[in-house]
Order: sequence, then C-alpha cells, then structure tokens
Amino acid sequence: MRSCKIRGNSFKWVDRGCRRYATSKRPSSSPPPPPKQQRAAPKPLPFQPAKPRPKPTPESIPKTAPKPTPFPSSPSSSSKGPQDKKRPVSELLRDYWFPLFGAGAGVVCVSFFASSLVYYWWTQPAEHWTPGQEPEAPTGRPTIQSPREFDQHLDKSEWRFGITKLRRQIGSELAHGHVLEVAVGAGRNFDYYDWSIVTAGLEPTEEKENSSWFGWSGKGEGKEKPKDVKTKGAQPQNENALLSFTGLDISPPMLDLALVRIRQVVPFMADQIPKKPEFSRLASKTADNNEEGISLANNHLRLLKADAQTSLPPPPPSPSSSSSSPKKYDTVIQTFGLCSVRDPVLLLSNMAAVVKPETGRIILLEHGRSWYELVNGLLDRSARKHFERFGCWWNRDVELVVRAAERSVPGLEVVRFERPGWTTLGTHILVEMHVRATPASAPAAAATLSSDEEAQDSTTMTGTGWWSSLLSVNSKPKKDD
Repeated sequence: MRSCKIRGNSFKWVDRGCRRYATSKRPSSSPPPPPKQQRAAPKPLPFQPAKPRPKPTPESIPKTAPKPTPFPSSPSSSSKGPQDKKRPVSELLRDYWFPLFGAGAGVVCVSFFASSLVYYWWTQPAEHWTPGQEPEAPTGRPTIQSPREFDQHLDKSEWRFGITKLRRQIGSELAHGHVLEVAVGAGRNFDYYDWSIVTAGLEPTEEKENSSWFGWSGKGEGKEKPKDVKTKGAQPQNENALLSFTGLDISPPMLDLALVRIRQVVPFMADQIPKKPEFSRLASKTADNNEEGISLANNHLRLLKADAQTSLPPPPPSPSSSSSSPKKYDTVIQTFGLCSVRDPVLLLSNMAAVVKPETGRIILLEHGRSWYELVNGLLDRSARKHFERFGCWWNRDVELVVRAAERSVPGLEVVRFERPGWTTLGTHILVEMHVRATPASAPAAAATLSSDEEAQDSTTMTGTGWWSSLLSVNSKPKKDD
C-alpha cells in the first residue's frame, strides 16, 4: 500500500480505511486515556475600588481621529457596495407584481370611464329649455321625502354653500317696513327679521304682577283677560324693523312648518299657536277672494295660502297708525321660487305691481345657470332627476328671466345682480330690483308714501275691508283682538 501510495494517488482511500479500522478495534484491556484536569476557579479577591481614569489632555489626543464606519442604509445592504443594488427586471417584477398590477388596473378603469363620458357627452347632447317652456310644470314640492325632512336636509347644505349668510343679509339688512314674502315655504328667513314693532305690546301687563318667585304663577288665580294691545308709537330697535309681514305659499304642509317656526322665533307667539299647528284647521277664508289665511299679532303678521301668479294681497294697516293702511309694500322677498313656477316673468310682474315705486325693493335669491359651460352641462343633464325629486327646474337662466321682466314691465329696473360665493360656482344669484316712478304714477306714489303719516279718505282701504274675515289664531284667551 505504501508503495502504491508513493507511486500514485490511486490507493489513497485504502490507506485511510486501514487507519480507521486499526484505531476502532482498540483492545478493551487498554486503559482509557486520562481525563483532562480542570483548573480550579480562582478565589475572589477583596473588593478594590476602580481608579479614576485620567482626563485626556490635548497632547494625548491623536491628531488624526479614525473615521466612523458608515451605518448601512438598509438591512438588505451588504459589504459588496452598490453592485448589490443592481437587480434584474425579472426579479423586480416577481417581487412587486401586485402593486404594479393594481396601478395598471386603476389607470385602465379611469381611462375607460373618461372615454365613455366623453363619448356620451359627444353623442347625447344635453336637454335645455327656455324658462317657462319645460315639458312638465314645476310644483316646488319634494316627492322623495316629507316637507319636514326636506327642511332639515337644507340646514347643512345651505350653511356649507353660504346660503345661510345670504339669508341673514336679506333679513337683517335689506328687509324693512311692510314686507311681503312670496313662496315663504318653511319660513327659513324668519330667524333674521326684526319683529320688535310687530310684537310690541303683546306681552300682558299683568304678567309680572301676578308672577311669584322663580316666575311661577298659580293656574287661573288673579288672572284677567288681557286688555287691548296698543302698538301706536312703538319705536323699532333698528331702521330695518318690520312694520308688518305677509307670507304666501301654495302648499299647506309647508305653511304648517312656517307656523312652527313662527312659534319658535317670533316673541309672544307660543301662546297663540299650538305646539303642532295645522294650517288647514286653523285658517279661515277671506271675504274677497275666498282664500285661506291666518292672522296674528293684531293682523300685522299674516300667512296666506295663495298662488302668487294670480294675485297678491295688499299690506295690512301700519301698527303706528291704525286708521290708515298702505297700498303697497316696502319690500317684496322671494328665495328660490323662480324655479318652481310656470311663468316666472308673470310672477315678477305681479311683484312689481305691489311694491312702492322708487323706495320699494324686490329681493330675489335664486339658483340657476352658471357662467361655466361645464357646470351648465351638469345641471342640464341632471335637471330631470332633480325635478322628479324636488319638483323644480334648477337649470333655468335667472338672468334671462330678470332681463325679460325688465323689458316687459314698465318701470322695472335691476339695481343689483350678483353671484356671491365661489363655492357655488356662480349657480346662486342675488338680485335687487325697484320700480321707477313714471309721470302717470307720480301722484299715486306720493299718496302711497304719505299713507303712514296722514289719514286717508273714505275710499282708502282700511283694516276692516279685505282682511276683515280673518280670525286670530289663539289656543288660549285672545290677546290680540
């Protein structure tokens, strides 16, 4: 074997096998090798405090400090450097296939939606009609929900789009004197009117005398029927206080909500209106045109179920002089009503006929077409669905309606036409109009302006004529007879 090993390496494995066999067949009589001796653990030395290290001196600090080793940017980085960051595309696709697939699917879906929308807009033009010539007559009544739910739904949307701010501006700054509100609805403008003159003197004088501690009073003890309320000479808190208010609407359920809001907002009305009022049950018919109406606060606050396109009632007598009655209103207000009538130009003509020339104002807050064609296209395409839900055409051109009324009604003139608020994209419009005094109507206008100061002759309309058949609505003893 050794000779073979010397001659070549062919039998090297035979030599290794012989060696393993010779060492494994060791005789049992041979003593085992002695175990290794373990060193004994050193005995603990007594505790010795560590000596303080000497403070380094400038001479002891080496001039060339060793550079710190760079911290690896990621756990996957190795010592090979930038060569390890170069990975093949196949490996990257295998690791990141799911996010790449999701991004591609999203791009495909967005592209398909955009292309289908462009194709639909190109092949299917939007429907648009002249105001008043729509295929169905508007009603202004919601069909998908009750009037109360519809009114509650408007709270957040009107605040979000700045409509609440516009209502406050109309009620506290623009409305004054004898006010007529057309399409009053649920009375969303009542919160911002100044009712100081309308409700002056309605509080009974015996209220404080008969009240005991903490405002408690016995039931029926020491109470008498309230005396006649005298509002003559009442002074307003500001120049925009209301002398009277007349509200019109064609829907009794909406007038029910208006009565509830009057009970909550107008002072001293909680005793005259029940908690759950029903306009059809509390209203009485007028003597002249057989219309249903409710009179409150000595006939200075009125609600009437009427169609504003047929006729508008005259204002009630002024509370400062009960012997005279004005012929026309100081302010005529309508909010979001032109979209809910068949002939908006006729409605503006009727409103111009009852407002005082020169000094009177017609205030409109409407929604309609914008100055952006993209927004107008969206309004036109959703006009039918919106009409089925709310009963109004919200894609009407309000500017076209106002200019047409300005040309057709003699003396009617637009004082202000604004699109306030950038959040509505120009779809909400605030319009202020007035009627110029023509030479033929100048004497009548002078007589109208002086009706609050001087008594009229026997031909002048008084409070006992047109509105004489209306009864005061009282759930308790009458306070405003």
